[in-house]
Amino acid sequence: MMRFSDIKFKRHKISLLAVIAVAVIAITTISCSKINIFSEKRTPYHYNILADIYRTMAFDADSALLMIEELGNNSELDALTKAEFYEYHILLAEARYKCILPSVNESEIRQAVYYFDSLIKKHPNNNELLLLNSRANYYKGTIEDEQDNYKESLISYLEALKIIEKINGINRNREDIVRFKALTYVRIGDILYWLDSYDASIECLEKANTLFTSINHLNASARNHILLSIIYSHNFNYDKSFRHISIADSLIMEFDENSPLRHTTERINAALMYNIGYHDEPFKIMMRQYNTLTIPNLKKEAAAVLGDIYYSKGMLDSAIYYYEQYLPENKYSTIDVFNHLVEIGLKTSNNELIAKYGPILLEETNKELMLSAIKTDLSSLYKQYMIEIANEKEFKSIRAFLLIIIFISLSFIVIGLYILHFKKIIYRKEIDNKDFYINSLQEKIDKKNSENKHFKQKLNNLENELQYIKSKKYLTHAPFDLKLKELIESSSLCQELVKISQDTSIKTNVPYPDLILSEKVQEDLPKLFNDKFNNAFNKIIDKYKGLKDSDKIYFSFYLLGMEEKHISAVTGKSYNTIYNRTKRIQEILGSNDSIKDTIRDIIIEQ
Repeated sequence: MMRFSDIKFKRHKISLLAVIAVAVIAITTISCSKINIFSEKRTPYHYNILADIYRTMAFDADSALLMIEELGNNSELDALTKAEFYEYHILLAEARYKCILPSVNESEIRQAVYYFDSLIKKHPNNNELLLLNSRANYYKGTIEDEQDNYKESLISYLEALKIIEKINGINRNREDIVRFKALTYVRIGDILYWLDSYDASIECLEKANTLFTSINHLNASARNHILLSIIYSHNFNYDKSFRHISIADSLIMEFDENSPLRHTTERINAALMYNIGYHDEPFKIMMRQYNTLTIPNLKKEAAAVLGDIYYSKGMLDSAIYYYEQYLPENKYSTIDVFNHLVEIGLKTSNNELIAKYGPILLEETNKELMLSAIKTDLSSLYKQYMIEIANEKEFKSIRAFLLIIIFISLSFIVIGLYILHFKKIIYRKEIDNKDFYINSLQEKIDKKNSENKHFKQKLNNLENELQYIKSKKYLTHAPFDLKLKELIESSSLCQELVKISQDTSIKTNVPYPDLILSEKVQEDLPKLFNDKFNNAFNKIIDKYKGLKDSDKIYFSFYLLGMEEKHISAVTGKSYNTIYNRTKRIQEILGSNDSIKDTIRDIIIEQ
């Protein structure tokens, strides 16, 4: 029977009051300070270039790589600060890794780790610096992974995770930080999967999935569910394996139903079905994939599964054919295929097959034996790391608890002492000031009576002045109001607009196409006012710089008693547009009064 573990999953190798005050000041200082890690000099132009690369990297690694290479080819690296120089090399390593290209700057990445390590010793609470250092360690790990330095690779990934876990405050939940932390868990989980540490690998990948889900990173989460499905199948836990591959397929359908990943989920699902006893349907699915797929790697993965199926059925010639279709471009994780081919050679006395694949199988087996000690060492390394993390968290919890207890105790002591001292002062002052308070009370009453009398007199004067002003203003406005009335009575358009201004059913930001005035009507309306009021609108435009001819229509509307919502209805413009135009006119006219009153006063003064 075909084992699910025989499915080839290619692993990418490039892969208190006084106390309280002090505490608040300290916390504020730590959280709000932002050091300048670019301490040698400022190069905002070049840093903007790096920012552009970051934005491009998020959706197009190939284009980002071209931008990085162009920056280097233009000999502009010399103008970067030391920190920017190493940040540039981190970006270069990231772009080449995402483009599945070999690294070219191993030395610079290692130097970046040392450089940012030294800065963190001076500035341990700078979150951006911690992120840069974590990324430097991460891409140091990818380079070491590429060189098969498994132990050093895992150490680098663990160090990257340890550093990014130190980021505090709201930045901890920032999308780019959450995403990078999740990717780090994925790399660690991938290595642990290769080490056959399935439980530890599942733990890391589940943590990664939680983080990916929190930022809605569906693609990465789907890939994680695929790997989890494969890992659970190794333990013959097919229920969980089916569940994870189903989740992966649902996620892929959500973000891209045509994604090549759907072929992967289909292949894995077919293999699972074969493992639990369904033979015909899985065979049809894999044969269809092999015959229809044009993507080389996917086609070869289908060939590997078909080879397993034919091998389990004893159809050895077909098994040989499909295994050999799989082999040419799949150099990693093929020891099971070589083993099956040699077994077929032994069963069929095919000496040619044995001679061809026997030495390769022997070589791969020796590699596995040599790596077994490394795997044990690396598994211990991860376990030790988890113990250190647990101990560190426990220590931090205990320390935090003790600090809280001390803080609360000191706060109560300080507050208690302050209250006692304050009460003593108050009591003493009450005794000392009792007689003075009694003696001065009558003086205050007399003074208040005098102030009230004066206030009443002043109020009467103000009321008289107000009445005078109102009567004078009425007399001044009377001729204008009379002319405006005459204009309205003589113009059907003005009468219609007055009627609209009195319509309480009109709402803001609701279109009223039947009410919209034509451009000609909007142009003619101000002419009526100019004719009636001795060319008043034109004089206002000339007097107040910043006003436009188009503002005359607004003068007309407001003199007819219209509000912003009515003007919006008859012009077809948004309420916000009308409101902003009104505010602009008020600013130019230098008045906070209504535009109607302001325009009327200006016309009267002319």
